[in-house]
Amino acid sequence: MTENLAAAWQMISAGLRRPADTPLNRPIGPHRRFDWHSLDLADVKAVKNRVGGTVNDVILATVAGALRRFLQRRGADLETEYRAVVPVSVRRPAEQGTMGNRVSAWMMSLPIRERDPLQRLAKVSAMTAHLKQSKQAQGIEILTEMAELVDPILTLGVRLAARIHPYNLIVTNVPGPQFPLYLLGARMLGGHPTVPLFEYQGLGVATFSYDGRLFWGINADWDLVPDLHDFVAAIAASFRQLHEAATSPQGPREIRRKPHPARRRPSRVRAQA
Repeated sequence: MTENLAAAWQMISAGLRRPADTPLNRPIGPHRRFDWHSLDLADVKAVKNRVGGTVNDVILATVAGALRRFLQRRGADLETEYRAVVPVSVRRPAEQGTMGNRVSAWMMSLPIRERDPLQRLAKVSAMTAHLKQSKQAQGIEILTEMAELVDPILTLGVRLAARIHPYNLIVTNVPGPQFPLYLLGARMLGGHPTVPLFEYQGLGVATFSYDGRLFWGINADWDLVPDLHDFVAAIAASFRQLHEAATSPQGPREIRRKPHPARRRPSRVRAQA
């Protein structure tokens, strides 16, 4: 019980710190842009196999590199804390195979200040390893349960905390089946996911792995991000830089000296949120 309360307090403490003030974190409107990208899943796994970490770590490091490029182009300050919410499963081993979802989230800082792609990945891997040990995701789940079951005043407090906007964007990764699916005899070629936008969050990133590829779906506010195609290009460039560094003979050795444990089809869609 003490461990669970400590995890809950850690989540509250993280939410009290204000995230970066960026051009992407302004009041949003009712219209959206959507763009997409895809990568060979084998290339993503090659990075984590050579350097370490997980597929999710590689995705987060790629997003951090893309944000660095994109925000620099916008003239934003990179020296402030850029914070992401990363949904994670809290399903217990005994619940595997059961119906329904048990999803919570991590709140973590993305290393957008780091220029080196391998060191970005090293910092992301160190942070996610720490979050796994700290059980921050269980802390968020506990707060939600307490708010719903114990005290309506606490429920109001949790809702108020959510409106403080303690993070800059959401990055979600959903592993899918690594074999082809069919509907009425037609083979599913791919699927680009989407994540909803919340107040003062003009950009959301979602990924979905399926049949050997990693599909990206980028959702953005129509007015805040008119250059969404540039962010998608930054995703491609960020991963290319990371892959080249990780698969070169010098890449893996360089990162181990530290103490820290595609194809593109640009499109814009205007839709009512």
